[in-house]
Formats: sequence, structure tokens, C-alpha cells
Amino acid sequence: MKVSGVWAELSAVRYLRARGVKVIRARYRVRGGEIDLIARDGPVTAMIEVKSASRLFEGAARADSVKRERIRKAARQWTEETGETNLRFDILEKSDAGFRYIKGAF
Repeated sequence: MKVSGVWAELSAVRYLRARGVKVIRARYRVRGGEIDLIARDGPVTAMIEVKSASRLFEGAARADSVKRERIRKAARQWTEETGETNLRFDILEKSDAGFRYIKGAF
């Protein structure tokens, strides 16, 4: 992972915590899939893809169908391990302009 990606994830954790979202896992990886952050947002477990870009709206556009399928695959494994079924798929974009949090992005 690039340094900018790690920095974006650390910044994302601070951003989420400041809004009352509890990050429970970072960099969850399984064979063929990965999730940047897993967090509790009230009764929902959010599977969060963190994207960094120089301009707002550029990062989220890079979460293409291949990336989304890798996230879904990891989420299925998470569900098998934990029994959790109330999931939501979000994108948190970090740009020079700040953050944009898209809940229920896909």
C-alpha cells in the first residue's frame, strides 16, 4: 500500500471517530478480498472503502465493479466469521478539499 493510502486510512479513522462511528477493524483481508475499515455506525456494521484523491469526487469514482466485488467477497467472509448480517457498504473519500462520506454507496 502506498504511503498516501495509509495516511488516508489513518485520517479516515480520526474523521469517523469524531462523528461517533466506532472503527472495529482496519485492513481486513481474506483470499481474494479486502476491506479498508469495518466500523459500527449505530446498529449497522459499515464496510468502508477509503479513497484518496487530490480533488473531491475523484477518489470515489475509482471504486469500480472489480473493487466492489473484492469488498463484497471479504464482507461475506466477515459475515461467516461473526454472524453479522446488518451490513452497509460505504465510501469515504479523502481529498485536498476534505472528506466526503457516502453511506450506502453500493
